[in-house]
Amino acid sequence: MPSPPHAISRTIPLGDSQAHETGPGGARRPRRTVVPPNPVAPADPVVPEPAATPPSGGPEAQDGEAAKTRREAVRIRQLARLGALFAGFAHEIKNPLSTIGLNLQLVKEDLGEPDSPRDQRIVRRLNVVESEVRRLQGILEQFLGYVRVPELHTRRMHLDSLLRELVEFVQPEMRERGVPVRFLGDGADREVELDADQFRAVIVNLLRNAMDACQDGGEVIVTTRTQGGVAGAHEAIVQVIDTGSGMTPEVREKAFTPYFSTKKQGTGLGLPTARRIVEQHGGSIQLDSEPGRGTAFTIRLPLAGASALPPRTGASADAADEENDG
Repeated sequence: MPSPPHAISRTIPLGDSQAHETGPGGARRPRRTVVPPNPVAPADPVVPEPAATPPSGGPEAQDGEAAKTRREAVRIRQLARLGALFAGFAHEIKNPLSTIGLNLQLVKEDLGEPDSPRDQRIVRRLNVVESEVRRLQGILEQFLGYVRVPELHTRRMHLDSLLRELVEFVQPEMRERGVPVRFLGDGADREVELDADQFRAVIVNLLRNAMDACQDGGEVIVTTRTQGGVAGAHEAIVQVIDTGSGMTPEVREKAFTPYFSTKKQGTGLGLPTARRIVEQHGGSIQLDSEPGRGTAFTIRLPLAGASALPPRTGASADAADEENDG
């Protein structure tokens, strides 16, 4: 992977007492301040370090953590009850939708090949209704997939092998869209406990989002590394990076909010579902993005035999939690 971009030096206006410094021979010259590069660069995406876990405090801090854990457990139970309620409601809508779709097909079969302009108009309108029924069925399927919390069937897997497989799977589709994609592993033979089907869905969703962001140019890169060094390694870091259009701060803050989408046909459930699956695996997902420079999704997963990671941090996660609590 290319080396990170060098820091940029530029002159920053200051007060008269700070704006200059004395050079060789006593000459006065403008003071220069070193400014770090942006976190995501199109030519050389930066791999951000995950947030550090704060050290544990005394008894009062531990009591506060225990209360927070209890509140979180109550919130999860409430969401589970709401999820069961909404899932039942969605099933009640899904059944008549299937009946409507079936009857539309029967009506079209009865009409046969339309000969008159009137019959052609009828068939066109039936096709529109049938298309909308299919779209609603798709939305319901995604909704049910989000509100259900399926039991994970995990097994120990080689993470790099799985990711390399997934990159090869999406390559033909991306090549057709003119978006290059590559996998950059660090050669480590790391193992994680994964539900392969669920985790595949997460990565494919992120790859397709990245592909959509690169329609006007850019590439997609998947990277892996291990956090904590060789002796003390405890988590695997997976990044899905694109050098495409990026997100505005407003979009970035709402990215994990259910039903928020910037796509015309989007349901807004892809990223919330991805986050839920990653957290079910004891991991976390973080988003970094900048308009015109690209986006990086960082997934942290415990290595096989390690404990679950600390709760996620970051503005995107906090915003989504506030939305769900409301």
